[in-house]
Amino acid sequence: MAINFLGSYSGIDQSTIEQLMAVEKRPLIQLSAKKTNMETQKSAWNDVRTRLTNLFDKIKALQNSETYTTKKATAGESVNITTSKNTPEGTYEIHVQQLASRASVIGGTVSLAGNDTSKELGLIGKFAINGDPAKPENYIDITATDSIRTIADKINGLSTENGVRASIIDNRLVLSNAETGNTAIRLENIDGGAVLENIGLDTTINTDAKTIAGKNALLSVNGVDVERTTNSVKDVVEYTTINLVKVHEAGQNESIVVSKDTSKVEEAVKAFVDQYNSTLSFIADKMKAGTPGEASSRGSLAGDSSLTRLQSTLRSMVTSSIANANTVIRDISQLGVSTTDKTGQLTFNATKLTEALNEDPLAVQNFFSSKNAEGNDIGFALKVNSYIDSFSSSTGIIKGKTDSFDRSIKDINKQLDSFNLRMEKKEAYYVNMFAKLDTAMMQSESQMGWLTSQISSMTPAKK
Repeated sequence: MAINFLGSYSGIDQSTIEQLMAVEKRPLIQLSAKKTNMETQKSAWNDVRTRLTNLFDKIKALQNSETYTTKKATAGESVNITTSKNTPEGTYEIHVQQLASRASVIGGTVSLAGNDTSKELGLIGKFAINGDPAKPENYIDITATDSIRTIADKINGLSTENGVRASIIDNRLVLSNAETGNTAIRLENIDGGAVLENIGLDTTINTDAKTIAGKNALLSVNGVDVERTTNSVKDVVEYTTINLVKVHEAGQNESIVVSKDTSKVEEAVKAFVDQYNSTLSFIADKMKAGTPGEASSRGSLAGDSSLTRLQSTLRSMVTSSIANANTVIRDISQLGVSTTDKTGQLTFNATKLTEALNEDPLAVQNFFSSKNAEGNDIGFALKVNSYIDSFSSSTGIIKGKTDSFDRSIKDINKQLDSFNLRMEKKEAYYVNMFAKLDTAMMQSESQMGWLTSQISSMTPAKK
């Protein structure tokens, strides 16, 4: 094993070399700091882009026509209405006389099974449910190993074809139509068998079996009598679903009012204001000049002219007037949105927006988004989003900046790799040079000792 005697003669050991290397590596510290600063700025710009994209999305909601055409209906106890944007506004007097129900067959006791629904019944035969003679493949085929449970499974396996679902209640088979309405369940033994009787489903023989008829829904809407097979009535009032919940007392009606739902617009405007304020606050934080002598208090994008321009332009665009012949509204303050202070933060007065919507909803919609005579989109939303897009799109300003940072960081990484390689060679040079110095000094000391001994041997001893 090699023994390191570095510094044993010269006094220049590894710690001395490390001190020399620390001086040599000062440019490395500066390069690393430069790289870190660029990475911080790139990350900050990416965060700005994320916030601008979120703001873009919030404004897009104000361009969506469905934001302004949503309808709402008052809730009822026995009936409620599911509206669409095309539901006619007005009051609907609704009386529910009868709810739609499903036809069912409640089977009788299966003596062969006793109280065990998994017991093999030893039956062989076929029967049809709502059967089509042309489709014998849909018949229920019973084998000797079948139990009440497996028979129920076989019925449910063909429920798509026969429209019936089976369940087991109190050890009996119970069949129910999948759909409501005045339709019966037709059961028929095939080839003259008696399977239905043996499994309790023949209501003419099994005295404890019974049939419950399905019923249609009966209601009236504004005095018009209606009969339907379902409790979800979709074809009485255009573009609207009337959902029946329970029957009214005789002579009792329920008034359901359908009107415009302004809450969607309010939610969209509030979401825009909140995201705008969040974006402006973030930009202001990244632009902070900071306190002299306290580098940590300075924003990572302080002094960036592009960010300064973005901040000032957003402020002016949001509060400035727009030229739009399709609306009498000229700026967003008429809709309850205004600046609170010099920082550009916005405040939202929902009452003012509601008043504008009640007075002229189309004017509000056209302020945010409409088309000019040439068919091109115009309005507040397009104006702001076009500017945001110039920064946040795949070809925008932020993409150009982050690409530039990527190139610079890549170049610095190359410089760092090259510099570190030079430093490794430099340290090896120092170690080699001072090791040789130690060796030379050791050899010199050895020669000096030899000469001293030679001289001493030639000097006569004193008497």
